[in-house]
Amino acid sequence: MAVTKYGINRKMIFGKRPFVYKPLKIGGLVLLMMSFASAAASTFRITLNTFSPYYSPKFVQIAAGTPISWENPTANIHSITHDGCISDEQCDFDSGPIGPNRTFTVNHLPPGYYPYHCSFHPIMRGTLVVIESASPSET
Repeated sequence: MAVTKYGINRKMIFGKRPFVYKPLKIGGLVLLMMSFASAAASTFRITLNTFSPYYSPKFVQIAAGTPISWENPTANIHSITHDGCISDEQCDFDSGPIGPNRTFTVNHLPPGYYPYHCSFHPIMRGTLVVIESASPSET
């Protein structure tokens, strides 16, 4: 765990609930406020590379309802193909060919485990894990 000016990692994972510690200064006292990430988070981005790891980041865990985009800044055509599309399982997403400087976005996936690959370059593999949305409870 990285240590910061305040002695803790500002971005931490507590169970399955992502949260961020925010320092609050009152006089000479520093308090740490904890705020939970919203379920309707901004789009999570994955970048395609021509070298390993071919998807960056290669393993992603996001909350249900978070849109995810794959961006192709390379000069090659790639795809984002759920492994279920090449087996007898359910095909949850398949971008088809993504040309240079193009993006593929999936707006919603139910909780689950989604291994995927590039159908043009089978060595390119990634994993997406979608977890239940964390909503803070009030006591």
